[in-house]
Amino acid sequence: MNILNSRMLRGIERMVDLFLLNLIWLIVCIPVVTIFPATTAMYGVIRKWVIGKETDGVFRTFFGLFRECFFQSMGLSFLWFGLAYLIFLNYQLVHSNVLMMGILGVLALLFLSITVYLFPVMAHFETNWKHVIRNSLIMAISYPLTTVLLIGILLISLYLIYLIPAMIFIVGSISVYGTYTVCHKLFT
Repeated sequence: MNILNSRMLRGIERMVDLFLLNLIWLIVCIPVVTIFPATTAMYGVIRKWVIGKETDGVFRTFFGLFRECFFQSMGLSFLWFGLAYLIFLNYQLVHSNVLMMGILGVLALLFLSITVYLFPVMAHFETNWKHVIRNSLIMAISYPLTTVLLIGILLISLYLIYLIPAMIFIVGSISVYGTYTVCHKLFT
């Protein structure tokens, strides 16, 4: 048995790669405006791993994808942060009206459902931002159980980070790996 090709060594290598990917993502996200391009690049690296494509290493692959998707992701981030702000602002204005709160809750749930598909769709398909949003909406509505699963993965990840702040160094890439693996099955 060759020690260099053992299953355990490949597993350890993948865990180190996930840690490095998460660390790079955190560093690139420090200026908050780069969250969308960094997250798209993270999904792109995970995509290459899931489909079995050889990468040039975590750093080179991440930054190559970051440059490649920067402008589309930045444009989409401005739109998405604007929509999130509008939802929040409307919540502040109508928090005493039960009917309006219900409508706003449905809109917020739809917004979250589309959001969990945005990054996998951007990483998987080469298309413009309108088609990314449209495809994410179609997937969110067409696959409600998968959408609930993806939202659950996101919420569990956030809860783990809330409980143990040091988990921020590994939970992000593991949750992205899980969500992209689920989405990849939908894409194929």
